[in-house]
Amino acid sequence: MIPSFFARSKSLSKLYHQLFKPLLERYDITQLEADILMFLANNPSQDTARDIVEKRHLSKSHVSVGVDNLVRRGYLERSCHNGNRKTIYLNLLPPADEVVAAGRDIQHQYAQCLLRGFGKEEISYLAEMLDRIADNVELALSPSKERK
Repeated sequence: MIPSFFARSKSLSKLYHQLFKPLLERYDITQLEADILMFLANNPSQDTARDIVEKRHLSKSHVSVGVDNLVRRGYLERSCHNGNRKTIYLNLLPPADEVVAAGRDIQHQYAQCLLRGFGKEEISYLAEMLDRIADNVELALSPSKERK
């Protein structure tokens, strides 16, 4: 069961990227840049590059390049809060609204593909189980001192 799930997880990712391909071409952005925009839009309280790196398990250098490109294109701006120059916050700008709206449509379409034929109770139970799995993965990946 578990090996089959993980083998199929590559297909989950492939479908997601396939659905996003027209958006990437339309706005001339990369999948990483779309992922950064969608992360910031879907997680408004997690608005730093560090949040993206930690929650999405992406490399700092890739996120940095993606953020630089999005700032240059006018989709994001960097800001500091209360004079704290160590933490740079990322803010979506109005030109990103159209990309985010299209991305949310794609994410909705993706969810519909995955959950076709499931009832509300099944979806709720599945979400609960997947959250527990995600928590277990995060715990396993955390430094050993935090696992005790």
